[in-house]
Amino acid sequence: MAGFDHFALACRDLQTGVDYVESLTGVRPAPGGPHPGVGTHNALLSLGTDVYLEIIAVDPEQPEPNQPRPFGIDDHDGLRLAAFAIHPGSEESIESVADVIRSHGTDPGPVSSMSRRKPDGEEISWRLTRSNRIGLVPFVIDWGDTPNPATVTPTGCSLVSVEGNDPDSVGIVELHSSLGLVSTVSEGPTSLRIVLDTPNGQVSLS
Repeated sequence: MAGFDHFALACRDLQTGVDYVESLTGVRPAPGGPHPGVGTHNALLSLGTDVYLEIIAVDPEQPEPNQPRPFGIDDHDGLRLAAFAIHPGSEESIESVADVIRSHGTDPGPVSSMSRRKPDGEEISWRLTRSNRIGLVPFVIDWGDTPNPATVTPTGCSLVSVEGNDPDSVGIVELHSSLGLVSTVSEGPTSLRIVLDTPNGQVSLS
């Protein structure tokens, strides 16, 4: 079955996002690197052995991209937990997981290849579906031979629960169940929230 891979905290300024997460959790996320051609860069914080938090923001060192930045970064001024990714289980492929999402009436987008260069100069690569959705419908990522970033980012926090609202809460519950995801979903305006155990105690991020 698929599993939670990472949660995207979208913002305009990376330093602002990193400072906020550190103040909330007591752990400072580590620099990740730029996403060439996408116009973003990130910082990362492990939430377990194979799940992490990504703070993703406008990269001022890159030219304006040819398409909108992901997760509505260009259209939203504040910080928000915008979206999440899942990774295929050991017996699954990114295509088969995308097909499950598609069978529930949502197009997860085409599978694309991406890469970025870490601060130490190492280039890492992955494949993912790119639908630019926000909320409780996940996108899918496959790290291939690249270690999951959760294994090489600051530790001290752990994921407790995934929660949120959606106008079609019944449909989201059915989708998550088909994917093997454990979450709590209520009816309401689209939102995503995670609860974390941290050095500062239990906190929520939305």
